[in-house]
Amino acid sequence: MHQWLASLVAVALCCGCAVNLSEARPARVLRGGELQISEVNNVVVPLGALDDAFTSADTLVKAARDKSLTQSQAQDLAGRAVAIALAGPGYGAHIDVTLGLGYRIDSNFRFGNGIYALSLRRGIDWDKWHAAIGVRGGYNTGTSVIPYLNDLNSYVEIADTTRWDMQAFAQLGREYREWGRLWFGVKAMHSQFALTVDATAIGLGRTAIDDDLNYFGGNLGFALGYRYVYFVAELSVLTASGAISAFGTERSLAGTTVAPSWGILGHW
Repeated sequence: MHQWLASLVAVALCCGCAVNLSEARPARVLRGGELQISEVNNVVVPLGALDDAFTSADTLVKAARDKSLTQSQAQDLAGRAVAIALAGPGYGAHIDVTLGLGYRIDSNFRFGNGIYALSLRRGIDWDKWHAAIGVRGGYNTGTSVIPYLNDLNSYVEIADTTRWDMQAFAQLGREYREWGRLWFGVKAMHSQFALTVDATAIGLGRTAIDDDLNYFGGNLGFALGYRYVYFVAELSVLTASGAISAFGTERSLAGTTVAPSWGILGHW
């Protein structure tokens, strides 16, 4: 078990960053003394308001490279860089450690990917179905990072990013003997973020941004395996709302975010 856990930790710490949106665990709250450890991979795919972000940002980067960038284009480029960093696509992985505390309550510690989070759930059990409600508080030091941003960051650098995430969620699910789990739920998240934007390369200087972003939506997941080890997969679809203001312009962060996740869960 120690070797397996060490491998999972290494995977989580070596991956890029993604927004902390997945749950990726069955709805049944663990009984006192039960333990779950899982490695979960996350992909974040934003839609809606960021549809044209990459094509437009690429055009602006080319203009900056050719030294033909106007003041309004420079402001637009800076705004797009921040929007992509905060609400753009990303990939990451984290470790979840969940412990049953008794009294139909369990606690979960999440780390990796620049994320450190703690949650508590309270459960309700029926014959075959289980429900849970919970809250999670998290500190996220990362942004959504993809290789494309290396070129963009040569003109607009995003640094010193911190996010505080507060979530509330509810789940309903069913267990199928010792081989299967199915669950679905809803989630709301408020994310308070702060970052520094350095756009001196395009003549705009530096600025600090302190704002917030909200997500609301649902998820559907399953686990297949036997007794101690399961493969888990989950699809979350959430609506984001919020905006950022930088260098005299405002850019919306609103849109739909699709976030698939998958991994391995051990249960003892």
